[in-house]
Amino acid sequence: MLIQLLFLISGFFIPSSCHPSATPDYKSSVTPDDISGLHIIRPLPIGLNECSGLTMLTKSLFVALNDGGHKAILYVFDANKNTEARKVYVDNAVNADWEEVTTDGEYVYIGDTGNNGGTRQNLTIYKIKKDDVIKKDHVTAEKIVYKYQDQTSFHDSNRHNFDCEALVAVGDSLYLFSKDRGDLRTNIYSVPKMPGAYQAGKLSSFDSKGLVTGADYRSGTAGPELILIGYELKNHSYHPFLVHFTNFTGTHFFNGKSARITLSEEHQTESVLFYSDHKVYISNESSKNEKGYLFELDIL
Repeated sequence: MLIQLLFLISGFFIPSSCHPSATPDYKSSVTPDDISGLHIIRPLPIGLNECSGLTMLTKSLFVALNDGGHKAILYVFDANKNTEARKVYVDNAVNADWEEVTTDGEYVYIGDTGNNGGTRQNLTIYKIKKDDVIKKDHVTAEKIVYKYQDQTSFHDSNRHNFDCEALVAVGDSLYLFSKDRGDLRTNIYSVPKMPGAYQAGKLSSFDSKGLVTGADYRSGTAGPELILIGYELKNHSYHPFLVHFTNFTGTHFFNGKSARITLSEEHQTESVLFYSDHKVYISNESSKNEKGYLFELDIL
């Protein structure tokens, strides 16, 4: 997809609008496109107390991060072994509110995109060479900074639509999925993968009926797929859900078929990634009442 950029006096660019080992069972309550159950793969490594982003570097090597209030550290670990994680320090980054990590064939992207009160004007995506994350303990990042083109108010609010915890890399662009406390929908925004400063225009919207906290994309022989994860808040408890999108063209994610999956367990689900043809991996944040785990879920 080609993105045309216009230079503004403010120093921001605007991309043109485009669409872009045994484990216990966890019971689940799902839609007719049912799943087989949720399984614990392993506890999350020590240090990942508030895991808010997770992706794969290789088939068994994962990278994860904590959300805001922690140091600018990536945690690299083996999903199939209960070994501890290797810490990778991002020397020129700050963890204001890290909420997502995604990758393409060459780079890892960290979404410092958390915006709980809707007041931030320093939203940043850090771009790091994937090979550096695999091999080095200290790395440096390029920066992609952005603002939402349709955000006109930056007053502190708990009912705004400009938080974001979900990010995927497709083609030459990064796609952000908002966490809307105002209307419980999710909106798609896009920025180029190139370092720079941008205004992100809204491309599309979907009624997620809850707060979206993670995303993953893949392109396979059966066609492209997108999966979102999030939760509904009911009686001060987290009620997780996923939405699986298929049969769409290009990056018109919301124009295809969608299937909603709801889980009966009360987890603060923060991350999701495709693992095999029919499986996804899920992580949750640890809290006073629950530990953080890497889960496996059969979605077909």
